[in-house]
Amino acid sequence: MSHNRLVKFKLSTVFRHLTRLRVLRMRYNNLVDIGSPTAGDHVLPTVQELDLTGNEFDRVPSRALESLPALRRLILRDNRINLVGASAFASSAFLELVDIGANRVSRSRDGGPLTLDSQAFCGLEPRALSRSPGMTDWTGLQQVRLDHNGLTQPELCSLLGVWTLVDVDLAGNPLRCDCFLLATLRRLTDTAVGLRIDHGTQCASPDRLAGQTVAEALRQWQPTCDDGGGVHACDEVPCAMPLPLASSSLPFITGSTVTPCACAVAVVCALVRIVASTPPRPRRLCTCRSTSLKTAKS
Repeated sequence: MSHNRLVKFKLSTVFRHLTRLRVLRMRYNNLVDIGSPTAGDHVLPTVQELDLTGNEFDRVPSRALESLPALRRLILRDNRINLVGASAFASSAFLELVDIGANRVSRSRDGGPLTLDSQAFCGLEPRALSRSPGMTDWTGLQQVRLDHNGLTQPELCSLLGVWTLVDVDLAGNPLRCDCFLLATLRRLTDTAVGLRIDHGTQCASPDRLAGQTVAEALRQWQPTCDDGGGVHACDEVPCAMPLPLASSSLPFITGSTVTPCACAVAVVCALVRIVASTPPRPRRLCTCRSTSLKTAKS
């Protein structure tokens, strides 16, 4: 449905009879709204890709995403988005690709760069699709594209709990590679072992790093800074525990909000379970050697 000068409609109403729809592309229209679902509205349970490239959105259509519970790929390139709010994508918790690149400064109504809320990606932490003895099948966010958005210090702390990440694209942004950004990226690469940052992503400032790639800056960077940027980036992770402890056996607790008190209680409970589940040792019946010797002599 691309190139049709569409302005607005209600997603859950227009496509409610397309029960097998998997890919919906509405590129280069004039869309500003695709409707928010209300009570009694139909959902589109099979749609896995929504492409809204080249429209007029100034915000992520978070409420409309509630109609797409199975969505895997969301593409919002080349819109007028100037703010990605808290938990903007949480309604589509199984997203694997979020592309909000090229929402350029020149297209923004207020003339400013894209702004990411500190909790923008909360709700996209990995989830278990299925479990079997000794094996769990996980799904989670893999690609985030933020290229060409006029970003200098993108707020990425809400990605720390997403250990499934493999690609973060920050190319084409005037990045300030100070302690905060580099420490955040270092923590991301430590959390998501398979993460790669686009090789073309360069630093614009400070002067000593201008023109270098972010990957080069990370290799040279040491966590000792005196420029006021601080090295303890993302000390307070904004997202809650990715998965409830009661429903997950995952050892990854990165990005959680577990307190020392909660840890102590968990340890005590574990010890109680171990003690309770340990069978008592049978007593050994011994005979006294000295007594048996006296009996033999007599």
